[in-house]
Amino acid sequence: MSAERQTTETGVERRRDKRVALLHSATLRAGERIIDCVIRDISVSGARLDMPQLDMLQPPAPEQTLVLDIAEAGMLSGRIVWRQAAQAGFQFLDGPEIVKSCFTAAWGRHSAFE
Repeated sequence: MSAERQTTETGVERRRDKRVALLHSATLRAGERIIDCVIRDISVSGARLDMPQLDMLQPPAPEQTLVLDIAEAGMLSGRIVWRQAAQAGFQFLDGPEIVKSCFTAAWGRHSAFE
């Protein structure tokens, strides 16, 4: 499932997982490059990132695995699935149970991650 907002022609959202609005610092690791970012919203399948330095990141190959290092929650593998201006969609490659356990350890239980 893409982290990108997906809607039908009638405007109904088709996301599989609930998203939680969030303002939380993180870093995106692309090989040797480390880019600061802010998580704007998150679910067990992905996150929307504000990345003022997004232009510094060459568009990664679709198969390139990146690491999102989330303060308190840890590191999660994934890939960029969309880019627009200074925002990017990050799809987690780790399974939902692994992602959920990272979130719960960092922020406690939340109904959106159940």
